[in-house]
Amino acid sequence: MFKRPSNRRSTSPREIQLNLVPVLDALVTLIAFLLFTSAFLAIVAIDTPAPMLAPPDEQLELLKEKPLQLTAYIQAEQILVSDWSGSREAHKIPSVPDPKTGELRYDIEKFHQTLLEIKSRHPDEAKLIVKPEGGVSYESLIGIMDAARAYEKSDAPLFRKDPNGMDIPETRLFPEIIFGNLLG
Repeated sequence: MFKRPSNRRSTSPREIQLNLVPVLDALVTLIAFLLFTSAFLAIVAIDTPAPMLAPPDEQLELLKEKPLQLTAYIQAEQILVSDWSGSREAHKIPSVPDPKTGELRYDIEKFHQTLLEIKSRHPDEAKLIVKPEGGVSYESLIGIMDAARAYEKSDAPLFRKDPNGMDIPETRLFPEIIFGNLLG
């Protein structure tokens, strides 16, 4: 006697239907979560031009004028301000202890007064090259940039000549801030 053949071979393969509802629920929840959290991200940008090289013929013309090239080296314990226009002056502004916490902070007021002195000698100059060290905090850097750009009402008035020869009161100190060590 022969055994009866198995039914497993004769049945057709069944279709398996995946339940995608839980996957779609998780996806919708994830998208909503990402949209809600992206609204709380603060994206900050410092608008500053990158240093550029001029063509060789323009470089010769620029070198004849002896540019000021005012540079602020922001170091851990001081700010060193130097101009390379021929006078090669260097101003060291040491950090001072904060009266509340006792930690060292940059002397922004003295830095601003130093820039005012330089601006009084070079009224047409508008550029300041900033070279911060790696450990300088973002808040300190912004405070230094604000002190370099802003001309406060309590400052002594500075005037510059317009093309007609008229004296115009200065409203900004060094508005063009250039980071000098972007690639370093």
